[in-house]
Amino acid sequence: MPTYLRHTVFSFFIIVALTGIWMRLIPLHSIDLIPYTHLLHGHSHLAFLGWVFLGLILIFLKLFWPSIRAKKQIIPMTITLIVVTILMFIAFLYQGYALFSIILSTLHIFIQYWVAIFIYREMKQLSMPSSASLFMKGGLVTLVISSFSPFSLGFIAAKGLQDSPFFDMAIYFYLHFQYNGWFFLFLIGLFIAIIHRKNIHFNQTLLTYAFWLYFIALFPSYLHSILWAELGRGMTILSAVGSIGQWIAVLLILISFKEIYQAISSYFGKLFTITVKLVFILLFVKHTLELGLMIPELGTLVYESRSVIIGYLHLTLLGFVSLFLFIQFYMIGLFRKSSITVFGFSVFIISFLLNEGLLFMQGLTEWTTLPVFPYILEGLLLASILLAISGFCLWYSSRNNSIENIY
Repeated sequence: MPTYLRHTVFSFFIIVALTGIWMRLIPLHSIDLIPYTHLLHGHSHLAFLGWVFLGLILIFLKLFWPSIRAKKQIIPMTITLIVVTILMFIAFLYQGYALFSIILSTLHIFIQYWVAIFIYREMKQLSMPSSASLFMKGGLVTLVISSFSPFSLGFIAAKGLQDSPFFDMAIYFYLHFQYNGWFFLFLIGLFIAIIHRKNIHFNQTLLTYAFWLYFIALFPSYLHSILWAELGRGMTILSAVGSIGQWIAVLLILISFKEIYQAISSYFGKLFTITVKLVFILLFVKHTLELGLMIPELGTLVYESRSVIIGYLHLTLLGFVSLFLFIQFYMIGLFRKSSITVFGFSVFIISFLLNEGLLFMQGLTEWTTLPVFPYILEGLLLASILLAISGFCLWYSSRNNSIENIY
């Protein structure tokens, strides 16, 4: 398996962290080299379509490399993906959301279809538990569904409706089916496949029930993210049913994994087991917080607070998705068992907790008469710097590991 995939994944993470540092510097120092909105578009698109997307592909390929039949497709497919992602990132920095960035983003979607078809075809002959296959296929379906949003944005813009609620609805549609669909489902499927390889017992039947409940509830729960549009009582009830269904499904997933921790500890150590538990706690917290949006007054406060929305997005992308990616990198042997790995994981968690604590504290001061916490901007900058340091440490930890063999 080509080693450039591993280095590209880590370099994308580092670039995402560095652009985050840049954005945190702008409020503290006047830096006009690149407009903030251009940085924001580049940062977010590289995080989604570079770091996470390629990270998921890396885990899949490394986990199933010996059994993959169409290996000849991998180099042209991944090289095309990497080149388009880099050009798209540069286009966003240069012009923001405009002609070249839109063209390259659209091209990226078609490469996503290529990847989805490739993985789906390979899965037909791969050995894995049925629950892992369900979650991974569900992830591929929601990846394709999420791509409908960028196409609709072009139509909405062509009709001159950029400032209408439909534009924001389309963006939330994309975020919902990426965060709660593609990222979540595929990560859970990969995790099931990994622990199955280690002969770690889990409740297969309960996971199957959890998948179907989650997948069905995923569609009405989209309405939960656009309650600000005042959709009416019927749609509000439907959104609540979807969100409660997802919350129950997540609870079933956690119960399905309740017996794995002792076995994981024997394989990987107690500190690693605590990190796995933290990821699942964050997953539960995320879905529990979403239930709070059913309270109209609280929902209004959340939608009007930018720091809380950013905190929620980072809770998912950093706390659950990124940390879960690093955990699975470790489980498939990408990291050495060393002090630098422990340090990298520790700094990442500290960075995440600092970032979330300050963002939600900022939101709390906006909602109440509490005094503004001093040095919040400096604290957020420190969190971004620590995130970059953790990325460099984990990249360094992976440098001497063989990527050919998993076990």
